[in-house]
Amino acid sequence: LAATLDWSYRLLVEAERKVLQRLAVFAGGCTLAAAEAVCADEATGTDAVLDVLAHLVDKSLVVADRKEEGTRYRLLETIRQYALERLLESGELDQVRERHCVYFVVWAEQADTHIDKPSEPASLRDYEAEHDNLRAALEWCRGDESRAAAGLRLAAACGRFWNLRAYLSEGIAQLV
Repeated sequence: LAATLDWSYRLLVEAERKVLQRLAVFAGGCTLAAAEAVCADEATGTDAVLDVLAHLVDKSLVVADRKEEGTRYRLLETIRQYALERLLESGELDQVRERHCVYFVVWAEQADTHIDKPSEPASLRDYEAEHDNLRAALEWCRGDESRAAAGLRLAAACGRFWNLRAYLSEGIAQLV
């Protein structure tokens, strides 16, 4: 399996390799907006990320789950682990995790303003869809004192979600 992944990886152009590596920080997939925020760089601008994702989907390295609420992109776990190893080797892991965290802090703070409005029933569904990413960002924040402020902002923005979905014990555990 590793040899097959190596072969497929070597066939990718540089932009595809970078986006594939960077997608590995997402837990449970991501939206296009999240992929653009985390995967884009100087060489691959945000407007090019969709094209690169489409190529990776065509090459069966990324799965595009199309639903009524929109498309989520995800990696199969074996490919995710492989891409994460390549990301670690590239020396970009902390930088990409930082972008992932920043994106989800801002996302959660914005989503929190709509979570209990009857006109916004999708807010809880969106939180559920991003729950694994929120967990991953919080876990990364716990790993370094310099990221504690971002972790607290993220936890505060998740508070009502945790309460409404009965994840209070998880929320408390994240804060300890």
